Amino acid sequence: MKKLICAVLGTCLVAATHASAATLLFDFGSATTPTGGNYNNIDPSQQPILNAIDSGGAPTGIGLTTSGFNELGPNTNGTLAPGGAAAIFDAQATRDNLFGHSTNFNAPSPRPQGVLNLTGLDGSGATAYSFTFFGSRLGVPDNRETAYAVTGANASTVYLDSSNNVNNVAVASGIIPTGAGTVSITVGAGPNNNNTDSYFYYLGAMQIESTRVPEPASVALGVVALAGVAVRRRLRVS
Repeated sequence: MKKLICAVLGTCLVAATHASAATLLFDFGSATTPTGGNYNNIDPSQQPILNAIDSGGAPTGIGLTTSGFNELGPNTNGTLAPGGAAAIFDAQATRDNLFGHSTNFNAPSPRPQGVLNLTGLDGSGATAYSFTFFGSRLGVPDNRETAYAVTGANASTVYLDSSNNVNNVAVASGIIPTGAGTVSITVGAGPNNNNTDSYFYYLGAMQIESTRVPEPASVALGVVALAGVAVRRRLRVS
């Protein structure tokens, strides 16, 4: 009986955890090559998005502001053939990036960190968010690892080497927004970045997925109900 209830509990938790909501897609790069198909586009002017649309084209009330990236132009040396885990993104989104650097480079001052601020998320604690990042800089010999530090009520930092990247993504999952419904993302050079010129880092595309967090009371009720059904079936068989 104990094993039966544990199995039912596991089933209930999995079912609750996978009750997902909207998916949002973002393209960071050139203003001359925006991505259609219900993408939200951010170019080097870094104008805010006040009401992002989801992958079905519906407005979500989620806002995004960016700052700190090189504002004089995007990097346009990304892949046009994303594969593997990166195949979730359109090639128009992976072909270019917003980027930053530790020296002046072609900007008036260094851009050691880029910052994304998201608003309008669910601040009740009932929704967890997963952030998938992609960056690609082809034709370089060094490691240009980028760190994506995601912070809400909890935090996660993930890393991706953008050098010659075609297939890989970095995923920060289980992020709970603050009570005000905000999440911040800091983008910069990762610890393995060995580009001694300017320590370049990249952000070409981002996907946000949301998942409802099961309420303990709901899970308990579901366990009791399913366990009762299972016991009745077991008695009938006996």
